[in-house]
Amino acid sequence: MGSLVPILSSPLFMQGVGLVKNEISRQSSRVDRGAALENLKAKQSLQLQQSQANAALSREKIALDASNAEKERKTALRRAVSRQRASFGAQGIGSGAGSSQAVLLGMFEESESEKSKRAGLDNFRLNAIDSDLSQRKSLNVLQRTQLKERNKLQTVSAFGDTAFGALGLAHIAAKSDT
Repeated sequence: MGSLVPILSSPLFMQGVGLVKNEISRQSSRVDRGAALENLKAKQSLQLQQSQANAALSREKIALDASNAEKERKTALRRAVSRQRASFGAQGIGSGAGSSQAVLLGMFEESESEKSKRAGLDNFRLNAIDSDLSQRKSLNVLQRTQLKERNKLQTVSAFGDTAFGALGLAHIAAKSDT
């Protein structure tokens, strides 16, 4: 038993034990990094699904608002045309007169102009929704790539530590042989 104590306390044995610990730790880290990547993918997938659902709801809201605004525009235009015709009638101007037709035509053109402005704003909002989803996807890819690269760097670093430890062990063994 007395002869085992010097072997167990020798630098060569201690470095060998250290190498085994490092290898176990490296294997555990590799598993943890793989799990972190899978967790990130799952989290990002869920966030993307939620964003897509929110985007769909926003699109539906924009379409519903546009439909309601169009109904209101048409109703307001009919009322304005009726009021203007009544005003022309009270003034003794016929509906077939050139100036009355010009006024009514101007009302229609103004209403169509408002409609096109609203459509342009709706398109801007829809494009913003699409842009947000696209940016989220790009960010997800970037985050996954960064994590993969970080994992590769840690793997290479851990391998280097193990390799240098093994070289040190071989060096100590060579010294003890001489």
